[in-house]
Amino acid sequence: MQLRKYVLTVALAAILFAAAVYPVTAAVHGDQVVLTILTVNDFHGALAEAPGKNPGAAKLAAFLLSEKAKDPAGTLIVSGGDMFQGSVDSNLLYGQPVIDVMNYVGFDAMVLGNHEFDWGIAKLVNLKSAARFPMGADNVLDNQTQKLPLFAVPDKDAKLPCTLLARDGIKVGVIYLATPETAILTNPNVVGAYTFKSPAETVRILAPQLRKAGAEVVIVLSHLGSQQDVDTKVITGAAADLANQLPRGLVDAIVSAHTHLSIAGTVSGIPIVEAHHNGWQIGEIHLTYSKAQHKVIETDESYIDLRKVSDLAPDIKAKTIIDKYQNAIAAQKNTTLGKAAYPLSHQRFASNLSVLGQWATDVVRKRTNADFAFQNDGGLRTSLPAGTITMGNLYEVLPFDNNVIMLSLTGEQIKNMLEYGIQNKAIGMLQFSGATVEYAPAQMEGSRVVAVTLLNGEPLDSRKTYKVVVNDFMAAGGDGYSMFKQGRAVKDTGLTLRDVLCEAIQTAGMVTFCGDDRLVIK
Repeated sequence: MQLRKYVLTVALAAILFAAAVYPVTAAVHGDQVVLTILTVNDFHGALAEAPGKNPGAAKLAAFLLSEKAKDPAGTLIVSGGDMFQGSVDSNLLYGQPVIDVMNYVGFDAMVLGNHEFDWGIAKLVNLKSAARFPMGADNVLDNQTQKLPLFAVPDKDAKLPCTLLARDGIKVGVIYLATPETAILTNPNVVGAYTFKSPAETVRILAPQLRKAGAEVVIVLSHLGSQQDVDTKVITGAAADLANQLPRGLVDAIVSAHTHLSIAGTVSGIPIVEAHHNGWQIGEIHLTYSKAQHKVIETDESYIDLRKVSDLAPDIKAKTIIDKYQNAIAAQKNTTLGKAAYPLSHQRFASNLSVLGQWATDVVRKRTNADFAFQNDGGLRTSLPAGTITMGNLYEVLPFDNNVIMLSLTGEQIKNMLEYGIQNKAIGMLQFSGATVEYAPAQMEGSRVVAVTLLNGEPLDSRKTYKVVVNDFMAAGGDGYSMFKQGRAVKDTGLTLRDVLCEAIQTAGMVTFCGDDRLVIK
């Protein structure tokens, strides 16, 4: 009896000592474990802090690390994609600074967004190799092999094209979903060899396999977009469609992205979050798992706006990483190209042409001696301010390494393209140079382009062939511009769009363009 009492006393002392040295940090209540999922999406390389706008990667890192410290055993940090492309600080180095910060923070997983493909598969593979966390997309199919391509496999050593993580004794399965819109929004020369399968079909196949492999909780890490009504809080969009198409209890949470909105709510009992973009917000999902019932019994979802966290200080180590890379590109980034007398403004999805779009297409048309030049709305990412224009400014406007393509189209094909692109609410306004166009939005679809008058005063001839220049994204049918694939005498000029505009600014010294009325809305 004395021996038993002694053993119990020693055992209790050992337990108390272990608890003091290795405190239990996960949120455990009896048989219940609370898991925390912290989400970031559409960061778009916003490394530098911009007061009142972007918190920057150092503050983002500080917040994530402080939140994880509250419960390191029960917290996952994940990304909904589109992390790298979008700022000169990241673009000039093809996303390496972002990967380094993510590695330092300790991200657990990332899905491929459509912009992860912007620099081509080779650059994507380089980023995956540098990442110390799984990165992939389970719904991508190689058209030749009918298998998941290597760049889309999250973990090449795993038995499933998914990830199985352990958090406080709970096995968490992660399914990765790219947006099927990647096939249209990304250069077909890069993604044309792949099919982006149905998200719901992919989850219905993989989730049971994950459960069979031991996953007690399954989350879908997606780049599927969503929207949420301000008043009713009802969530719609691709992420909500996925939730509605799944059997109850198949998955426990969905991370949304792509639409750059603030989302927090449930659809068909599944929590969905999206944390805007540029690191403005952090999504947060709490899942209470019951070991006795073998399921998630309670959820809580929200987002935190980092722009409103007044006492958030930058993480020193993350700032050191960022500063190292910024110093390396400072000379190139800050090179002065010229000046603009007026702002060359651009706003996506506007109902009329932008000043920047008009100027850019004019420059390319004149440089190539073409009859028409066209530019997709999304290919121009921001405005050029009045005053000094630097190489950094130009990279912000044109993050894509697009080449200029020359081809021949008939007048009829050009008219069809104008019908498709002008005031297209899905992809944005088509920017053009070479004609004045009268457009009547109240008319029936296909009859809204009332008149097209060339620069010499002649009307567009439907049977005549014209020289047209576009970027290689559009030439390959990107954004749904399939009419360019009908073009003849297709030739890569060897010029990049960015270099053509850079040359024009340097030659002019002072850009004085302030827009015109080439599009007449009737």
